[in-house]
Amino acid sequence: MTFLRIYIIALLLCAVGQTANCQTAIIDSLRKKIYAATNDEEKLTAFLSLFEEFQSVNRDSLDIYGPQVKDLAEKSSSQRNKSLAALAYANWYFRWGWSDSAVLFIEPEFDKNPVTDNSKRDIYFKLSRAKAMYYGSKARFEQALEILYKVLTQAEKYNDTLNVGLSSNTIGSIAIARQEYEEALKWTNRAVLATGKSNRFMQVLAPAYLNKGYAFTMIGHSDSALFFINKGLILSRQIQNLNYIATGLRLQATVYTTAKKYTEAEKALLEMISVRSKTSPVSQWVDDNLQLAEFYAGSGQLNKAIALLQKNISTGDITKGNDQNSGIVANDPRIRAEYLTLLSTYYKKAGMLPEYQASLEQLLITKDSLYAVNSAEGIAELQTKYDVQKKENTILQQKYGLQRKNFLLYAYIILSVALLLTGVVLFLKYRKKEQHRVMTMMEEEKRQGEIAVKQAEEKERVRIASDLHDNLGAHAASMASNLGYIHVPDADEQTRIALKELGNNSNAIISQLNDTIWVLKKEALSLTAISDRIKVFISRISKSYPEINIDVEERIENDHQFPSSQAFHLYRVLQEAINNSLKHSKAKNIIVAITGSDKWKISVADDGVGMNSHSSPNGNGLQNMNERSKEAGWNIRWIQKEEKGTVVEIEPTTN
Repeated sequence: MTFLRIYIIALLLCAVGQTANCQTAIIDSLRKKIYAATNDEEKLTAFLSLFEEFQSVNRDSLDIYGPQVKDLAEKSSSQRNKSLAALAYANWYFRWGWSDSAVLFIEPEFDKNPVTDNSKRDIYFKLSRAKAMYYGSKARFEQALEILYKVLTQAEKYNDTLNVGLSSNTIGSIAIARQEYEEALKWTNRAVLATGKSNRFMQVLAPAYLNKGYAFTMIGHSDSALFFINKGLILSRQIQNLNYIATGLRLQATVYTTAKKYTEAEKALLEMISVRSKTSPVSQWVDDNLQLAEFYAGSGQLNKAIALLQKNISTGDITKGNDQNSGIVANDPRIRAEYLTLLSTYYKKAGMLPEYQASLEQLLITKDSLYAVNSAEGIAELQTKYDVQKKENTILQQKYGLQRKNFLLYAYIILSVALLLTGVVLFLKYRKKEQHRVMTMMEEEKRQGEIAVKQAEEKERVRIASDLHDNLGAHAASMASNLGYIHVPDADEQTRIALKELGNNSNAIISQLNDTIWVLKKEALSLTAISDRIKVFISRISKSYPEINIDVEERIENDHQFPSSQAFHLYRVLQEAINNSLKHSKAKNIIVAITGSDKWKISVADDGVGMNSHSSPNGNGLQNMNERSKEAGWNIRWIQKEEKGTVVEIEPTTN
């Protein structure tokens, strides 16, 4: 998640809540009203007022209050409170990032609150802005804008100044997300003009000034940016909106860092993280911690950056409390992957090669675990949709029970006619259905056969990987271990060379077996996975060539998938290309560039003596690379650089 994306999610929050004062005193006062309520309706009303301030309420508190709001709403006789409770429940889900579920909760409430009804119009506007916010948080900007333009037109029609300002500013936030900064300034100016800079509309002016500050930052007008950021921060502190304050501090730190005012930048970043901790755990704000780490690294404090990231990748059992784990616990593989990616870069920059290699291996393990996490989230999302649908079905059944007596006679007549027509249609179409059934059975048998073949192939692939690991791998490891104990004091030169070669060959067998098993364990491998494996290989082999610098440059926008056989070929071709440069080119620098867009392309470039000086196109290594590429359907070519060195390029023959 980038700085821009988390910033947009934060600013889009202004789309919900007509009174966004967000003062701690107000929240405490509303909690007291909840405890002082004498009946369920009073308690629900107090809860709904508290949920209006949801962006400044700690998420743990929302987890406690959310189910209570749902239970009280089901017992309420007020349709208005029921609709507002649905919105409160949706905002609770949104705080957890479940935007699709949030949309499902509020969708049925639009028909109950038409914009033409003066007594329900405010609820309609709240629901509309919330729906736009949910779409915007998922970068579904076209759907969000469609809603906001409609709300803006309706608000102007009914002279609703507040909603004109809120909608204009949110459109400006989306323009920022689309990197249309001049457009963003136009809409934020409109938001400010709509409210007339009145203090009654500080909930509009505060985020509008912050949006203007961000837009000016991105177009390089630092002085104007800082002016509006500071104005936005002043208003945000007055209304005590913790979300706006943290966002403003983050923008302020960015401007200070660009101006190399590191003391002011660090102060703003630390205050920002302190403010974030009041609404949710600091470990959840990954971008905040990453920005702080990048600030430390960029200001010459690399050790501080490494220490901060090390703190944020700790794992543990969060159910055992602080006695078991102190500080931050980051078990989420998505969070760990972002931290480990940056940490490995800093380890390499600091020359901490053992730590660099260990972080790369942790990153591989973390990325593999993401597949399991994504599957679990998908199941949870489906379960939520099922619960919502079940609730709607229950409501429909209740309505049907109330109307059943009035329509019973008509139902019997319709049912009788339907049964008669159904019988006639079934009789006329009997033969056609029989033919269709036979064809369906044949297609199903064919499909089951294909599935069986695929499962057999998968089972055989896994069995081969296990056999290689359990048998050949064990024997090779034993052979390498036993060779270490062989010592012949009086051995001649030929014997010593033979023993050394045996040791080298056994280690090579183990390495190649590990690579083969890595491929066989996966049905398919991504371009990123192959890139990560190459990094581990480079980290291992570079110890033997300390005088040569090897870098990997990734520009992967589209993470292409490779069957296991092709992934193995590609890995071996890259290994051979890197080994050739290391052994023969006399290069000082080797760069492996991995690109993935509509097509993928990989190159290995060195600044050595050139291909003609150290390799023959007919050599075994180059011939193997040619054969592997031809079998996989790729183009491979060796290019002699005009200035110095050789480039090996591999890319597919077609899209």
